Amino acid sequence: MKRIHYASGSVLTGDDIADAVVRYAAALAENAAAAEVRAPAILDNGDVGEALMLLGPASQILAETEAYDGAELLADGFVTDLDERMAAMGPQRATFVHQGTEEVEGLDIELL
Repeated sequence: MKRIHYASGSVLTGDDIADAVVRYAAALAENAAAAEVRAPAILDNGDVGEALMLLGPASQILAETEAYDGAELLADGFVTDLDERMAAMGPQRATFVHQGTEEVEGLDIELL
């Protein structure tokens, strides 16, 4: 299990869940974007619940291993959802332009 430290609080969750949240936070930061995430978590009373987090470019989170007597919290659907969201963000590299801007009407080169 891992504990995600976020803002002034923390959340205990499964390893895969915590890793996905950290990867997603990094992807959002690279894209100067923000998103709301409802992550499965172990509540203070030991029940399974969820934690609502707002992740964005300024989010500073830390996930660290923590001993826990219960079973590992798994949420394959949640992890898959975050992986799909990250994939939808696309590549972060400049791509080759196959056609120039010479023939684009109304293009003011001075503004570029």
